[in-house]
Amino acid sequence: MRILVVEDDVQLAKQVASALTEAGHDAVIVHNGERALDKAKETPFDLIMLDIILPGMDGFDVLRHLRSQHMTSRVLMLTAKGEVKDRVTGLQLGADDYLPKPFVMRELVARVNALGRRYPEEPVLNLRVGDLTLDVVNHQVYRGSRRIELSARELMLLKVLMREPGRVFTRTELCERVWEHAHEYDTKLVEVFIGRLRKRIGDPPLIRTVRYVGYTIQPET
Repeated sequence: MRILVVEDDVQLAKQVASALTEAGHDAVIVHNGERALDKAKETPFDLIMLDIILPGMDGFDVLRHLRSQHMTSRVLMLTAKGEVKDRVTGLQLGADDYLPKPFVMRELVARVNALGRRYPEEPVLNLRVGDLTLDVVNHQVYRGSRRIELSARELMLLKVLMREPGRVFTRTELCERVWEHAHEYDTKLVEVFIGRLRKRIGDPPLIRTVRYVGYTIQPET
């Protein structure tokens, strides 16, 4: 996911961004509420990690502005207070989850990944990469005029790749999105299913391996 980290503690912000990047996310850091709103208007974020205690405009005010402007980014509130009333206030204003400080970085990343899995994707009727098309409603895949038969899991994997052509997905991320059991998957499974998809899609190849990283789907060049 593309994540905006709003945290005035410079060192903590760097540590959080580093952990998120290592987990396969794209993290951007700002240190105050005003800059957070500007950034959110400039670029859509999948998730905003928002500290409550900020210089100037606090996290609650930022959240009010985000929701009043109908920005649908998921919001994870961070607070040093840990008081029930602050958690309730954040949730009532439109936050999706909260995490009291101090926190363990592994839990933070787990919360972020859970939020990424929890929300449905925006409705899309058709996906296209080069001459490969996927009819999302009828679950049909075509390469040109040739119909391709896929299993439900193969179809799900292909849909994840085709929603963001050119983006490189790590094996772990594909496991979490397709198999949805973060602690029960085997990344070797991804290699097997990618192999099957390549055979079914045929030549010229569209699914590419990015060495040491993962897989992406791109139009033929």
